[in-house]
Amino acid sequence: MTQSLKSQEYDLRQGPENDNKFLKVQRQQKICILNYLFRYITFTTRREEIRAIPRILYRQMSNKLQIDITIVHHIVSRFLVDLIRIKKFINENSYVLYSKNRATLVRSYLHKFYRLAPVFDYNRAKENAKILKIKLDAHYFWPHITTQVAVVIYITDKLDPSQKDKILQSNLRSLCNCSAYAFHRSRNKIGLNR
Repeated sequence: MTQSLKSQEYDLRQGPENDNKFLKVQRQQKICILNYLFRYITFTTRREEIRAIPRILYRQMSNKLQIDITIVHHIVSRFLVDLIRIKKFINENSYVLYSKNRATLVRSYLHKFYRLAPVFDYNRAKENAKILKIKLDAHYFWPHITTQVAVVIYITDKLDPSQKDKILQSNLRSLCNCSAYAFHRSRNKIGLNR
């Protein structure tokens, strides 16, 4: 099962005149674009594979965020390629996810996913990871590391008062390489559906 993205052609001459400006996009623009992507656009298929974003959605993001379409395309396509690479790494090296010190591993994967897509409050997520570990230990329930990371990000986003719209669960599960069954089972086990 290999995933690939369709290459979409954009005329780079229509973008910013300065190549350095194009390559060194402001961090705030990246955060803004990825926030919009995670909260309003589904980038997964029904089989939880990464799909290419249609051109019309790039235009929609560009118009809504008032950012040039070439910058939006560059950031989103780079993110999707990086996401495919990290999912492939996790699938091929699943032995890395089993460790005696799971709390450290959860924090390190939280940091990796935050670097990939800064769409949640990282400091609050670290605190939520500690709380989740205590709660899981009390229930004698230890799900897969990526499932724990997905639940931590979900809780962090759900309790974030600064974000009116929440992250789409399919995008969150795809980011963390977590199945829907494991995600909802973990949520139910610790009582998040009440």
